[in-house]
Amino acid sequence: MVRVKGPLFSVSASGVFKDELEFRTANGQTIVGKRRAKPTTRTPAQQAQSAKFAESVAGWKSLSAEDKQAWKTAAVGTGMTGYQFYLSDYQAQLIQAPAQPVPP
Repeated sequence: MVRVKGPLFSVSASGVFKDELEFRTANGQTIVGKRRAKPTTRTPAQQAQSAKFAESVAGWKSLSAEDKQAWKTAAVGTGMTGYQFYLSDYQAQLIQAPAQPVPP
């Protein structure tokens, strides 16, 4: 369950209260209302992106410790971790499993 941050009914309140009320800020105004329902259906493009991401995570998990260290070293100075850098390159290079991207 998400908790409300900030005092209830204040300008800084945000989040869900008792799974029924939602506090959100839009255009500088804090609004309280009925909790919005999330759509349960996902488009084919969203499903494909999720599958691609899951494939890249599985690729990272299959790497040896030496390969993971190489990615960590390559990520120095990029503002990313080795894991993030690997996933970024996996997506950017349009890798298809079981192939692996090569650290730069």
